[in-house]
Amino acid sequence: MCGSYLSVVPAVAAIILLLSVFSVCNAALNYFFSAEAALLAVFAACSLPVSIAAVSPLRLQLQMKLLMLARGRARFGKPEICFADALKACELSVRLFLLKLFWFAAFEAVPAACVAFFVCHNYHNAVSLRAAYAVMTGLSVLALAGMIFYAVFIQRYSESWFFLACYKDFSAGDAIRESARRTRGRLAEIFFFKLSFAPWFLLCIAILPAFYVIPYYKQSLTCLYLSR
Repeated sequence: MCGSYLSVVPAVAAIILLLSVFSVCNAALNYFFSAEAALLAVFAACSLPVSIAAVSPLRLQLQMKLLMLARGRARFGKPEICFADALKACELSVRLFLLKLFWFAAFEAVPAACVAFFVCHNYHNAVSLRAAYAVMTGLSVLALAGMIFYAVFIQRYSESWFFLACYKDFSAGDAIRESARRTRGRLAEIFFFKLSFAPWFLLCIAILPAFYVIPYYKQSLTCLYLSR
C-alpha cells in the first residue's frame, strides 16, 4: 500500500469511535442504572438505527477510498458521498443484518430445537448426569458445526459493499445479488482468506494496531475482489 493506507485511517477511526461510543453507552446504562432487560431492549432498539445511520455512510466512503487506492487513483482525492448514496449504504446495512440473522437462525435451528427437546424431556423424565453431559457435548459440536457452515455461507454477501461502492447506479439489492452471483463456488476460498488474518486481529486487543490492521485487511479484500 506504500503508505497510502494512512488516507483511510480517519474513516476507520471514526467507525471504531462511533461503535465504541454505542457500546460504552449500553454498558454504562446497565452498570450505573441497573437497567432491566426491557429498558436495555428499548435502548438497543433506539441506538441501532442511529448506529446504522452514522456508520454505514462511513463504510461506503471507506470502501470507495480503498477502491481508488487499489486502482492507483488516490491522487483524485477523497470520494464524495451524496445523500442518496448514504441512504443506499444504510439500506445495505439493514438488509445484510437481516439476511445474516435469518441464515444464522436457519443454521442453528436444528441444535436449538434439539436443546429445547432435551430440556423439556429432562424436565419430565430425569436422566443421568453422564447422559446429560454426553448429549450436551454432542449438541455443542452440532452447534459449532452449524456456526462454521454459517460463517462460510454468508461469504456470498461479502462483496456487497464492494459492488455498491464500485457501481454508482447499483441499489442495495443489486449489490447483494451481484455479490451472491460472483462469489458462487468461492465461498470457502474467501472464508479461509479472511481466516488467515486472525492472528492480526488478535493484535487489535491493544486497540492501536487496529488502525493499521483494519485498513490492511480491507485493502487486501478489495484487491481480492478486483482480481476476479
